[in-house]
This record gives sequence, structure tokens and C-alpha cells, in this order.
Amino acid sequence: MNIPLALEGLSEAEIDLVCDIFRSGNLTMGKYVANFETEFAAQFGVKHAVMVNSGSSANLLALEAFVNSLTTVKYMDRAKYSIAVPAVLWPTSIWPIIQLGFKALVIDTLPNSLEIDFEQLVSAKRKMGDLLLGAVLIHPLGKSLDLARIQTLRDEFGMFILEDNCESMGSGNNQHFAGAVGDFGSFSFYYSHHMTTVEGGMVVTNDDHHADNLRSMRAHGWTRNRKDKDAIQSQFPELSKDFLFVTSGYNVRPMEFQGALGSSQLKQLKSFIEQRIENAQKVHEATKNTSFTLIGATADTLKLAQPSQGKMAPWNHSWMALPINCSLGKESSLLAQSILVSKGIATRPLLAGDFSAQPAGQHPMIDKYGNLDNSKELYASSFMVGNHHNYSDAQMLYLSKILNEVSTSISG
Repeated sequence: MNIPLALEGLSEAEIDLVCDIFRSGNLTMGKYVANFETEFAAQFGVKHAVMVNSGSSANLLALEAFVNSLTTVKYMDRAKYSIAVPAVLWPTSIWPIIQLGFKALVIDTLPNSLEIDFEQLVSAKRKMGDLLLGAVLIHPLGKSLDLARIQTLRDEFGMFILEDNCESMGSGNNQHFAGAVGDFGSFSFYYSHHMTTVEGGMVVTNDDHHADNLRSMRAHGWTRNRKDKDAIQSQFPELSKDFLFVTSGYNVRPMEFQGALGSSQLKQLKSFIEQRIENAQKVHEATKNTSFTLIGATADTLKLAQPSQGKMAPWNHSWMALPINCSLGKESSLLAQSILVSKGIATRPLLAGDFSAQPAGQHPMIDKYGNLDNSKELYASSFMVGNHHNYSDAQMLYLSKILNEVSTSISG
């Protein structure tokens, strides 16, 4: 039996829907995208949601919109300023910082955890003052960070916050969803994630001006989809109102079929996450009292804790993947992975690990805060297996059984 890291996640009805949209000739973003944006904002309790072509682009646009709001920094030497990121990340959380001219300050994670060390982040802010502008905070692999602490970073320390929530859709705490309390939140709809539009992403914000700038930036800097376009056009009567450009811009627009898929998948998201939590429960039970530990597994993070009917509420953990730590160390972890692969179970490292140790992490615009020992140790002794809501009962039974057997065999 094979257990891939992810499945495509589309139903036959959704594939038919995509074909119907292609046949209609309505291809680039239109009414389906706009409808999905409205539904998404309502579900996650934010004022604006702006769809783009990927979660990576969502991070880039959020930071670009932030830069456009910094009138005092925009024309200064950005290389003097830093934006913090956790050491364990995916590269698209760090590169937009550097691409926009800032330094990336890498902060360690907590011991045996994928979560950024907030105390280290606060320490860095106190030490650097205004030179540390803010942070890209990653909610890791389904686990929501403490949202009250994120609000404190904004309110008491004046830090800009982009919540990178590409991995943790549906998680949250403090009566909020992850991604909804920072200046911006980013989401991904890549096919291995909680819901899919094949590729695709979303930026959310509660700021009207940021939202309009995001709408321009995703489409060449155009005024076309801005809510305030009439007011802007009246300021420039000598220019074509249909081809008026007011911000920096990219072409990171979504396709119309992606908006339609998004609306369909959003209706099913609650059941998708419930299934992922049930999968995590099974793996936790199978590995309990072995040399394997499901990272992030607690009584609270393994609770379904949702009413069977009604609007979706936040979970503590939505379990995008199943990260596993091997208490026997690096060599045993590598041995376990090789055995799992030989039995048809795909594995992979924890994201890109301590990114400062990667060849690309030697970039001169990347600084480390402290020694990052926790991140290095966790990366060396841990790995991930997949978690998807479309895994069959037989696949989950097999995965749980083999994980238990492999842990026993390497403990030998």
C-alpha cells in the first residue's frame, strides 16, 4: 500500500465544474473569484480577502503593501531595517523580505516545537528598537500560534505583523482564526493543503487602504478592481480611466476556475479538518509510548471540539501534516525514514528546517538572532508523513501500524 504526502483533493463534481468554466470562456478572475473572496472573508472574520495565484504571492503582496504604507522608510536605506522570521520555515516566507530590500532576522523556535520563540522575538525588538520593523509569523503545520501574543506585538511593541497561515487554515484561539489578527494574513490553496484550488492563495486584512493596494498590486498596479477607483480617476481626468496605474504591481491574478473551486471547497472545509484531526488522533495513539512523538499533539490539539452543525469555529490545531520527532536522534530518524519509504510511506523533512543552515540561507541579507539550537536539533531528529482528508480508512490503519512497527524495530 502507498501513502503519498498528499492527494489531489478534487471531487468529480468539482472537475466537471472546472470544465464548465473553461467551456464558458470566462477564464481570468471575475465573478467566481469575487464571490469566493466575499465568502472567505466572512468565514474567517476579516473585512477584506484578496485572492492571488499562490500562497507565495500572498506573502509577497502583503509585504509590498506594507512597504507602500511606510512613507518614512520607502525612500530610505531599507537594508538598515529587519523583519523577523522563525528559523524553521518554507522559503517563500523569507525571500519577499529580502526581495523588497530588508534584512531577514531569523529567530529560534521553542524546544521540541515548530513555534517561534516569542521571548526571543521580544528580546530582539527591545535590543534593535525601530530597526526591527516587524515579523512574518508562521502558524506551523496546522498549529495556531498564541494570537493574544501576536496582538501584543502589534499593540504594545508597534510591530508590523504578517501572519503566514498557509499551513494552518482553520486553526486559532483567543476567539479568532489564525491569520485574522495581524496587519495581514496569508493563506495557500495548494493541493496538499486543507482546501485546494490546485494552486492559489489569499491575503486578508482589515485595512481598507491596504486591501485596495493589494487589488492593484496583483494586477500590474491597475485601478481596475479597487473600491476607490472612481475617486482616484477623478484626480487624473487627462488619463484613460481604464488604464490608470497607481501602485507597484505584478501579475499574480487567480483564474476564474480557482474561485469556483474555492467556493466549493470552503463549504467542505469543516469536514476536511475534522478528518485530518481524526487522522492525527490515530497516529498519536499508534506512536504513544514509543520513540516517536507526534509534534504538537496534546489533549487540546487533538480535540474535534466543533458543533456538528453551524458555522465553523477555530480549532487549536488543523493538522496539515504529521510531524514526528524520533527521540533516538538523527541516525535513527534517518533509518526510520528509509524503512517507511521502503514500505510505501512517503516522508520528508520538516519544511526547509533551520533555513540559515541551507546554502541559500547564507545570503548576506539573512541574520541570525542567537544560536538557533532548538531548530537545528528538531530538524535533525524529525520528519513528516502526509495527512490528507481523502486518505482511506485502510491507508490510515496501515500508516499507524507501520509507524508503530518501525519505532519498535529501531529501538531494538
